Amino acid sequence: MSGKERITISRQQDAAAILEMLSIGQSVSIIGLSNFGKSTLLRYMAEPQIAQAYLETSQRPALFVYVDCNRMLEMSAQGFYEVILRAVLETLSGAGPDYGTLIETIEGLYRRVVESQSTFTIPLAFNDAIIAMIEAESTRDVIVMLDEFDAVLTDLDERVFLNLRALKDKYAERLNYLTATLQPLSSVGGGDDLAEFLELFAAYKYHLKPLNCTDAVSLASDIFHQANDSLDPPERDYILAQAGGHPGLIQAVAHVVMEVESGAPANFTQQALSMADDVLENHRLVRTELGKLWKQMLPHERKVATLIATRGVDDILETQRFDLLERGLLVEDEHGVYLFSRLLAHYARRKALVQQDVPDGVWVDIDAGTVWLSGQVIEPLTDLEYRLLLLLYGRLNKICDKYQIVEAVWGQEYLGEVDDARIEKLVSRLRSKLEPDPSHPQYINTVRGRGYKLVGARHLSSQ
Repeated sequence: MSGKERITISRQQDAAAILEMLSIGQSVSIIGLSNFGKSTLLRYMAEPQIAQAYLETSQRPALFVYVDCNRMLEMSAQGFYEVILRAVLETLSGAGPDYGTLIETIEGLYRRVVESQSTFTIPLAFNDAIIAMIEAESTRDVIVMLDEFDAVLTDLDERVFLNLRALKDKYAERLNYLTATLQPLSSVGGGDDLAEFLELFAAYKYHLKPLNCTDAVSLASDIFHQANDSLDPPERDYILAQAGGHPGLIQAVAHVVMEVESGAPANFTQQALSMADDVLENHRLVRTELGKLWKQMLPHERKVATLIATRGVDDILETQRFDLLERGLLVEDEHGVYLFSRLLAHYARRKALVQQDVPDGVWVDIDAGTVWLSGQVIEPLTDLEYRLLLLLYGRLNKICDKYQIVEAVWGQEYLGEVDDARIEKLVSRLRSKLEPDPSHPQYINTVRGRGYKLVGARHLSSQ
């Protein structure tokens, strides 16, 4: 059994809980950090057995449409509508021969979305396609599952989400949304149009937590079995303590344990596990997983995690304890309350030491993906904002022109497609998070007619 199959089986209880919320006509947001299994869970919910379970629960058939927002051809309203309709067509094509006429209708509307240059025609064609899908089967519900939704929420015009809300209001009992994000939707911010859409999920959010002990051990056992090895109790306890229930860390730690034990006698286990501590300290995959987790945690979550790692759980407030337990960053069992992973606790302690040496001005901790301003971590950046800052940071005090920015942020294939206004909007968003007074920037300077440059930043060696 592959790791992905094991995670899918482990998440069946999560799928059942989410399905119960959807079956009463409610939109649901799934929240979970990197590699907790959100994408695996959503893909599983597109399987036929989930539609059958929905029918048995709600007495209504349903069409589950899985949309991977990472497949968007560009970060725009047109790109968003296109990827949804492409997923709809793929879903209908795999649902049997009864949808031929509907597929033809939606294919025509899909072409209008893709080919149109009109900001009016594009959303109209999208709406017509969704309406056609819902009304073609008057008894069938439609659940649109939006995976990798974080950047979409922060980068798209809010009218897109107002449009989604209007469709939901029109078909309140028939249309539902299921979103998967790294952070709670309440942390996104935004204006009134976005707030109306997010209101749909206010009462129905589901925190995807680390795997429980049984499922974590099963995943580790599968990894050892695939390598023609067996998981012994000391190895099991070590992996569980170091990685907790984080699937990505379990796989990394399991492979390190097998590497250091390879060819060693059976009585070498404890010595090998001690050696594994040293290997994990600088293991590339482990540091990558921890860096992603740290970057995706909200600033107050990083602060509380650091406090727990350095001073203990008794020094945090009850509300902080509840928030981190709900998020899955803390676990509670017969041994007490603690950070779910020993590796994460060690990483937080290292970050506390780094913070003591953070210089004034702007500093990017590239290893962790966090940005510091005068000794304080700023609010998380979107992927596009972070790519722009990394470009400017890598060319400290040097001008970055339009072509360098487009290539580094959007990709070479978008040269000629991204206009000055879009670049200016991205720079403005980055300034709003980085500058003490965005109207009078002191770090990201505009060099009129040439581009932008970052000043007042500092480079430190990697920690």
